[in-house]
Amino acid sequence: MPLIADSEAGFIIHSRPFKEKSLLLDLYTLNYGRISAVARVSKTSASRSMGVYQPFVPLKLYLRQGKSSLWQLSEALIQRQSFNISTPKIFSAIYLNELLYYLTIPQDPDPHLFATYLDALGRLENGEDEFMILRNFEEILIESLGYAPNYETIAGENFKPDSFYIYLPKNGFIESEDMDNLLFSGKDLISIKNRDYSERNTRIALKNLYKVIVDSLLNGKSLKSRALYSQFLMVK
Repeated sequence: MPLIADSEAGFIIHSRPFKEKSLLLDLYTLNYGRISAVARVSKTSASRSMGVYQPFVPLKLYLRQGKSSLWQLSEALIQRQSFNISTPKIFSAIYLNELLYYLTIPQDPDPHLFATYLDALGRLENGEDEFMILRNFEEILIESLGYAPNYETIAGENFKPDSFYIYLPKNGFIESEDMDNLLFSGKDLISIKNRDYSERNTRIALKNLYKVIVDSLLNGKSLKSRALYSQFLMVK
C-alpha cells in the first residue's frame, strides 16, 4: 500500500535535473526526515515551479511513495516567502543544508532538529550572531546522530584546568601534550561542559571540537559552503 503524505512541512535542501522533464529533489521534512522525491516540471509551469523549488522556502508538500524509497511530489505550496538571508550569512545557511543532506539518515524524522533548522534560518535572516546559531545547530544534529561528546576523559576522569586533551570522535578525550594534534585545554572544556562561552578561547575551542566531529562524520566529503565562504573572504 503506498504511503501518502499530505500537507507535509518541509524544505528543499538539494535539487538536480532528472530525466527530461523532472527534478530530483532532496527534501527535509518534519515527519519523514530527509527524503528524495521526483517532481515533474512542464514547460507551461516551469517558470512558476522554479520559484517553488528553491532552498530556504518553507513548503507544504503533497507526496506519495510507492514500492521504492523514491517519493513522487505532486504539489508544493509556498507557506511564506523564502528566508531573506544576506551575504555572507547565506553561506552559513548553505552549510546547514549540506549537513542535513550529507549526514542525516533517510526517513529518520527528528522534529527537534527540524525546529532547530527552522529557527536557525529565522535567526540568520534577522542578522543574529552566526557563531551560536551554527554551534547550536551542530550540537542538536550531533546529538540526533548519536555522536554527542562525553565531557570527561575516556578513563572517566574530570578535566584538569591546566592540562590539554585531544578528541578522538569514536572514543573521546585523551590527555595529551602532542603538539601535532589539535589540543583542547581543560579550562576550555570545563567551560564548554558548563555552557559558559563568555571567553573567546572557549568559543574557538567549541567551534574546533564540533568541526572535528562533523568532519569525521563527513568522511572526507568537502562542503561547497566552506569553499564559497573562503572565496568570499579572498575577494572581499
